[in-house]
Amino acid sequence: MSRPPFAPFSEGDVALVSAQLGRPARDVVGIPARCVCGAPTVVATRPRLSNGTPFPTLYYLSHPAATAAVSRLEADGRMAEFTAMLAEDAELAAQYRAAHEAYLADR
Repeated sequence: MSRPPFAPFSEGDVALVSAQLGRPARDVVGIPARCVCGAPTVVATRPRLSNGTPFPTLYYLSHPAATAAVSRLEADGRMAEFTAMLAEDAELAAQYRAAHEAYLADR
């Protein structure tokens, strides 16, 4: 079996992610990213929860400050801008495809 593409987690990490989300964190398998203070920023979750429910998001943004920043970008229409950039820049599009393929491999 191959090694997961993210750092292992502790029960303290799960408690902190639960506090960040305002609900119990479910079926955590790792912490792919942390903020400079060491708190989880991204949590990795099983593709199927222990109750059998599909969970399509492997990497889930959990840190409130990061979530707020991404929400501002989305509200400002930056995602449409980024989509247009992908259509115009072949190198960027290739990097995006490679990142997507890496995500699928992680999954």
